[in-house]
Amino acid sequence: MLTFSHLNADSFESHLKAGRKRPRVREAVSCWQCRTRKIRCDRELPCKQCQDRGVPHDCIYGSSKDQHLSPQPPASRVSKRSTPASSRQNSPAYSRPNTPSLSRQNSPQPPPIQIHTPPDSSSSRGETPEPASGIEIREPPFASIGNAFQGSTFKTRMVGLSHWMAPCNEMTVVKAMLDHSDEFQTSRKSFGELKSLLRARNAIPAPMPSGMSESSSLRSLLPPRHECEGWMAQYRRTYGRIYRVLEPDVMASEFDRICAGTLDNPVHICKILLVTAIAMQNDESERLHGRRIARQVEDCIHNSPRFQKPCVGVVQVLLLLSIMKTISASDNDKIYEAMALQGLTSQIISSMGLHKNPAYFSEVTPYYAEIRKRLWSCFLRLNLEYCVRSGTQCNLRLKESDCPLPTLTNLRALNPDPAAQGYELESDKQMEADLAFGIASAKLARIVAPVYQGLYSPNPKTTRLQSEIRASFSSLLAELPAGLKPGAQTFDPVEEVQQSLISIPMHSFLTILSFGKAASDPADSSQRSHLMEIWDDATSVLHQFEKICSTSQDTTNMACHLLWTDAGRAALTSCFIIGRLRRLDLRRIIPHPQHTSCVFQQLLTKALLLLTQLWQSRFHQGPVAAKMNLILAVSLDVTCNLSSPNHSSPSTQQRLVEQGVATAERLIADMKLTLQPQCQQPPPIPADLVTTPSSVLPSPGSSMFSAWPAERMTFLGHSETSSSAGSTPFLDHDFMPLDFPTDVSFSSFMSNFSFSTDPTGGMGLDDPTLAPFDDSPMESLWE
Repeated sequence: MLTFSHLNADSFESHLKAGRKRPRVREAVSCWQCRTRKIRCDRELPCKQCQDRGVPHDCIYGSSKDQHLSPQPPASRVSKRSTPASSRQNSPAYSRPNTPSLSRQNSPQPPPIQIHTPPDSSSSRGETPEPASGIEIREPPFASIGNAFQGSTFKTRMVGLSHWMAPCNEMTVVKAMLDHSDEFQTSRKSFGELKSLLRARNAIPAPMPSGMSESSSLRSLLPPRHECEGWMAQYRRTYGRIYRVLEPDVMASEFDRICAGTLDNPVHICKILLVTAIAMQNDESERLHGRRIARQVEDCIHNSPRFQKPCVGVVQVLLLLSIMKTISASDNDKIYEAMALQGLTSQIISSMGLHKNPAYFSEVTPYYAEIRKRLWSCFLRLNLEYCVRSGTQCNLRLKESDCPLPTLTNLRALNPDPAAQGYELESDKQMEADLAFGIASAKLARIVAPVYQGLYSPNPKTTRLQSEIRASFSSLLAELPAGLKPGAQTFDPVEEVQQSLISIPMHSFLTILSFGKAASDPADSSQRSHLMEIWDDATSVLHQFEKICSTSQDTTNMACHLLWTDAGRAALTSCFIIGRLRRLDLRRIIPHPQHTSCVFQQLLTKALLLLTQLWQSRFHQGPVAAKMNLILAVSLDVTCNLSSPNHSSPSTQQRLVEQGVATAERLIADMKLTLQPQCQQPPPIPADLVTTPSSVLPSPGSSMFSAWPAERMTFLGHSETSSSAGSTPFLDHDFMPLDFPTDVSFSSFMSNFSFSTDPTGGMGLDDPTLAPFDDSPMESLWE
């Protein structure tokens, strides 16, 4: 089982067995005689009631596990009673509730359990008392015995088939690395040190000192007006067109009122702060400053009573914070921190009835009726994205929701605020296109959410789910506007991202459904057509992701923030397909592998090289980005060395593991070497905005993307014409000849991944051409 540092396994696993309901277990707070007679006990040893009755030797206190058992015979109880000295030591005057209990190792034959609780303990309030001295505490099911660690009940693990790392369970080398096998112990320790360096480098600056009023402390976080207007414009050009949580004219009107001092509501100030923080995520120099602002807003949400009142403004703030957490989860391992936020947002939306038809509420105006529709659709999308990313169940009660889809209504004329009607920050054409994208995304979420819930049912019917969702996707594609259809010609980079946000989730979810069935079935020749379908869906995701990353820096950042799990899942699933096809080829009575698996292997090698190069320039942003870079590098190494006809033999598998170990150790060492000089003297981050630009991803005109023009893409010294909309992705026959050597040790040319630090603090590759096949030694696997 793959282990991660996300979530407690007890959050998703129940240790209770089926059967009758077990009785409640409570510690004994009175002696057995007083309990049977239903009288008050003073909890002494012996108690006053037993002394008055003349049976002090019968005053015993049973353990919680003996409460429901019949009392023992008097003879057995007499043999277990305490001496007067021990009674005085165990009396409340001598008891120490906070004293640790004795372990089993020190007392193999423990004495009878006796519980003595002082009168002022929490048990008098019906709570479980603190363990007293001399009380044996039952150890958890998994405990450490001596120095041999056997496990823990708090061991975390990957849950859910939709998690992007689910295909790693079917990849021998990558699974061995993630399972901390003996071969990868050195790299595991080094990667732990690397994560410490990354957390130190990406630590969020300390929060602003408190002491001011709520509104004043939030105002102090706002950048200067001209800079804040620039961030708001950046938000409107990027994420504001993906998630229409705020209307541009309303946002500008509220900001002017905040600057003029006529609007002092913390809810409205938090909107502007979160908009600024989200826009800062596309700028490397301001990324951490934006997360500091978001952290302050989150603290305000949990501490301020204003955010406990359900209203449209509070929902907008919570949705903006969800967008911020979705972005930040692309480079750190804090995706599960959004669980509490999703629950809070769901509770407020339910209390407001946003999931219901606005026509049910007579006091809702047409303006706010449309706002409610858009907010509900945004919440449904964000909640579903969180569930798919984290691999958890979607607990929304979709059958109780009857809120209609948003419309193309222009809200400028319906806005009750006359001051907001004078702002025209977007053209009617762009607004209509963005609204159409929001409607299409809401339709897609309505299709995927019920199927996703069915996937996590006790008995999921994957075949039926696949047929249903394919038919629904076909209907949705037929209804899409011309500008949102996959492959439609557009000159707007954000519209290209919108096309991918419709198409990529479709192929990615089909990959999730198909992979579960393919991984559970044994390798058989009848499975080949099913594997081809999975390959088509996975490579479509990789092709569109590559296309977005070759457009501009903003679109590259947006793709890595919103689609990185889809790209990782597609790459790992493709590796699984290659391995399964190779296994099927070994069972055929032919001298050479089939032509299809050879071509697929070469095309996947190209895609993995591109993804590795991209995440090699982003690994410094957090542990998840570094983990993604490491997994892609090891996967590329194994994929390049699957040309042996007996690659499934134990000797060849051991050789692949050794090469994966060498790749992991070299890559981790290079990443640590790059980070250590910067972490020894971290640059101070002042309270105000840092103006020095430091972009990790080069601009489209730089050396990294100079080989990726829109018309023609060049990679590894081979050029290819960009595929048209109707062409099959990654099927360029001129990419590599079929006899091109693929048995290359990736670890041998990992030294080409040399890093350089520019004067501004950014990192790039010294040799972005990455021509490993030209000068690296080849090792044959035909042994």
